[in-house]
Amino acid sequence: MDLTGLPQFSILEIRPPHKAGEPTVLVGRLSHLEGVRDNRGSLYGSRDQYQINGSLSRIPASPDEIIEFATCDAEYEPALAPGQLFPYIDSHWQRYHVDMILAGRWEPRAFTSGPARYFRLGKAIGWQTPDAELLEGAVDLGIREGAWDHEHCALCNAHIDAEHPRGYIDLKENWLCPSCYDRYAVPRDLSFVTE
Repeated sequence: MDLTGLPQFSILEIRPPHKAGEPTVLVGRLSHLEGVRDNRGSLYGSRDQYQINGSLSRIPASPDEIIEFATCDAEYEPALAPGQLFPYIDSHWQRYHVDMILAGRWEPRAFTSGPARYFRLGKAIGWQTPDAELLEGAVDLGIREGAWDHEHCALCNAHIDAEHPRGYIDLKENWLCPSCYDRYAVPRDLSFVTE
């Protein structure tokens, strides 16, 4: 499945906000409802790496039902106009998931554990790569060798670790397990969005 197989939001009307801080309302309909599980989601924008986040007024009962999509991101999308179509992605997925599969630039990689920098931010303990800049207000708790002991598949969340070290990585260091790589990345199949 490519972008055209995702639910397409067809814009019928655009209602600008009445006052500052209110959302723009796009009135339209979805081409189909596969993968529309949530009223929160995004429209796949025309600009690179951009999505139009918002909320559907309700999950429609059928594709011919007119619905509203409220967004505060309308000003960032120059192509918004009646008659335009935008692929709809529910809130479980982000644009980068779609883009990484469409880009098709993956290389095999064997996972090896590495060091992790632990930190405290408020009452929470977190970790990050040792070379990353600490978040503002974070207290450095030191580097622990071998603490970065796994990655997650960006699509199915499977562990890629010492026990299952085989995976694939893209230019932005997103990992895929072998199963998702074979099923989605090789054919550049976006059906994960609607499953």
